[in-house]
Amino acid sequence: MTTTPTNTHEKAHADNMGDFIDERELLKDYKPVTRQGLADDKLLLKLYDLLPPNSLLNVTDNLTTDDAVLVPTAGTIALRLTDKQGDIVGAVFYTPNSKAKPIVIDPTGYGAIVIGDFNKANEVLAFDDLENGIDAYACLMASDKTIIVSPQKTNQHLKKMVQHWSSAAPVTVPMTLDNKVLINLLAGVKAQALVTMADIVTMLQDDSYEAILAADDTQLISLQDTAYYPEWRKDKAPQLNAPMVHDDGRFELYHDGLFFVRYNLDDPANITFKFKAFVCSPIEVIAKTRDTSSGTWGRLLQWRDDDGVLHTWSMPLSLLQGDAREYRRELASQGLNITTNSKQRNYLDTYIQDYPIHKRALCVDKLGWHDEQYILPDGAIGGDGKQLIVYQAAHAINSTIAQQGTLEQWRDELCKPLADQSRFVFSIACAFAGQLLEPLGSDSGGFHLLGSSSMGKSLSLKVAAGVWGKPDSYTKTWRSTDNALEGTASEHNDSFLPLDEISEGNPTILGNIIYMLGNGTGKGRSTTTGHNRIAKTWRIIFLSNGEKTVEQEMAQAGKKTNAGVEVRVAHIDADAGKGLKTFDSLVLAKTSEAQADKIKELSHAYYGVAGMAWLEHITIDKAATTATAKQLIEDFMSNYSDLAAQAHRVAKRFAIVAAAGEMATLAGITGWQAGQATTAVRACLDNWLDNYGRDGEHEQRQIISHIQAFIEQHGSSRFQPLRDSTFTDDERRVINRVGYRNYDTDDFYFLSSAFSKEVCPPYDMKKVVQVLDDAGLLSKNEPNKKTLRITLPKSKTRSRVYAVKGDILSYETDKTTWTARTQGTDHTQQGLRGVPSQNDQSGQRGHSEQQGGEVSALSATPKSRGTAVSPVTTGDVPLSALSAVKKQSTENGFIGKPDDEIPPFGCSAECF
Repeated sequence: MTTTPTNTHEKAHADNMGDFIDERELLKDYKPVTRQGLADDKLLLKLYDLLPPNSLLNVTDNLTTDDAVLVPTAGTIALRLTDKQGDIVGAVFYTPNSKAKPIVIDPTGYGAIVIGDFNKANEVLAFDDLENGIDAYACLMASDKTIIVSPQKTNQHLKKMVQHWSSAAPVTVPMTLDNKVLINLLAGVKAQALVTMADIVTMLQDDSYEAILAADDTQLISLQDTAYYPEWRKDKAPQLNAPMVHDDGRFELYHDGLFFVRYNLDDPANITFKFKAFVCSPIEVIAKTRDTSSGTWGRLLQWRDDDGVLHTWSMPLSLLQGDAREYRRELASQGLNITTNSKQRNYLDTYIQDYPIHKRALCVDKLGWHDEQYILPDGAIGGDGKQLIVYQAAHAINSTIAQQGTLEQWRDELCKPLADQSRFVFSIACAFAGQLLEPLGSDSGGFHLLGSSSMGKSLSLKVAAGVWGKPDSYTKTWRSTDNALEGTASEHNDSFLPLDEISEGNPTILGNIIYMLGNGTGKGRSTTTGHNRIAKTWRIIFLSNGEKTVEQEMAQAGKKTNAGVEVRVAHIDADAGKGLKTFDSLVLAKTSEAQADKIKELSHAYYGVAGMAWLEHITIDKAATTATAKQLIEDFMSNYSDLAAQAHRVAKRFAIVAAAGEMATLAGITGWQAGQATTAVRACLDNWLDNYGRDGEHEQRQIISHIQAFIEQHGSSRFQPLRDSTFTDDERRVINRVGYRNYDTDDFYFLSSAFSKEVCPPYDMKKVVQVLDDAGLLSKNEPNKKTLRITLPKSKTRSRVYAVKGDILSYETDKTTWTARTQGTDHTQQGLRGVPSQNDQSGQRGHSEQQGGEVSALSATPKSRGTAVSPVTTGDVPLSALSAVKKQSTENGFIGKPDDEIPPFGCSAECF
């Protein structure tokens, strides 16, 4: 086989190149590299300074073997490999400033990188690491020493190199005292081992080579006289990792398992194999882990299951000090085959804890952002790569993050065609939004797609889930306990959590779960010793769906919904309002049903690639990512400057989703045009505002509805009629009375204690009274008080009651009945800057012009209210304006006509 230069740039596999032509003939075609041509590569610069001139060559072409195997060497720096006679036998090709392994072409299997002059009288020091060889030579700078370095970091190549060179000159292999593996590897070779307490390079920085040799704790061992362990395997399989000595045997790791092996050591000159025991399928200890305070030490483990799927787990060492069955059960559940022999199972504890690994990794207890890196269950993305950071937990996470297909396929065939589908674009943008919460310092929150069965809610949810993994696997369900969902939320920290079908959840704890998800904090718990455990925390964007609202689901269990729940999860109609269910148009099929089938097919063909591309994009420069997101959010919110506090808080969450969608578009992930994500999110936000209201007084409407419901439910069963005459014995008695009803004025008089304890909860009584007063639904006759002082039946003194006017029963607190209805908002596609609002400016409520015949009777006609004696004819005004209206107090025990007429709750200025 021969190798010739070629100008083609095709990739090739060059693990085994076979015979190589005379390097002196091949490499003479390339010019020596200049110092500038090394691109500031530190390792190559050291070689350039130490080696003779013209040792490093600038390779401009790829090499091709005579059997058409292409070696991608163009743009590399070549360094010759020589044998003990000084002849060139191969070459190693380095790519400057690249983490990729250098390409090694060495048909002999013993070629070495030689540093320093070589003659047979020199002592040869052999290294398996180029940087160590360079540093050792720089410390020695001796003419009687030659450094040889194995170009391949494999034990077998090092052994062959030492064997080859030791036949021509004395070879010394420096090693540390604990490196018994290397001594065993080189046993029988004609060479010597220089065994020191610390690494030879470290010691040479303080002492001379001669001083190190003379030290008491230094050993020179003749490797030729060292006993070696026999091969007990007939297949002579190579070990995957270095053996570990333990008691009267040692652990050996092969491709088919970890074994504990015993040997007969009675005769050092003739060690024989005696016993072997299978421990488990192959498992490697990758690194020792610890946190930033050098606590919670663990081991980073790696193994493959029977399907060849790679598993990684950073296991806390504390698990080995309790019931070891727990950690073995965790390994077994992730596909590691462990022996059923109870004694041999204990070998696994020893191997994991004592394996002599020197690599370190930083462990964290939370997924998501850690400084500049984004931590995943099986690795990290971003950062400078100087430190390995891993997620460590008592249980390995069976991550549902998975990939299939390419980004181009997902983008061009699925995502891009959905660009004009507002609900789908919104859902997909939600999937990118979770990663922006931590940089922006924003809280968790969610959205709920509401619609009838077969509307397409679940489809849009699973398309969004496909950003991160297989749609069915990544999507979670409401059918969980609050403890289970706490763990699920923690595992999705700084990311996206899709929750399908809210009706499957437990309505009695639904409100608590939404509070928990939105607040981002789990339950406080204590350890068995009574100490408090650190509560789980998270930041997530969650997307839910269902046929009913949260309020309706909770009502089934007799639970009330307060404003806090409504703020933490915003309801959006799944129906896009175009007669095509969730779709705004048909782009992939001729019917909405066929289009849904096509989207489902594509979402199961391509998934997970967009999420990884998004993480790679936002971790390149976290500060720039944050700045871009803030600007986009500011542009978005400039169109919603008229919102009250609660509505503004929810709109800010929509703005984060819009920013995520636009940033993913700018990164080339979605295939959408600039502004399409913003347009879709605005459509969904305006839909929420149509139902919730821009005035942000959703809780006030809930309170009025709550009092309405109490009166309608109990009526005369709990309100005793208020008569002008003394109560007679033959009049019907009222059991469990909460107050009285004045049939003359049609008002309801609530006794203070009953109003506070039975009627108002779950709302605060002061809040209820204030809302009723702002709405003009309280009758009062005491200055600076919100009560009515009257004489009750069979009472000689006047008592204070809360007098709720009967008009409350005819109040329509649904927002659509007290403002002009909308025919839908036209959302024209805009650029990345703020999109001009098309909201109706007359009422600042986000609606289009009023259409004839659509104004409710309540808002279009005056309403007669007040007492029978002094009726008050009014229009409607918003609640927020009523609290500032001057109200006239009454005197002498009756309600007089106020000087300023107070319009009923909810009417706009156009009603007058």
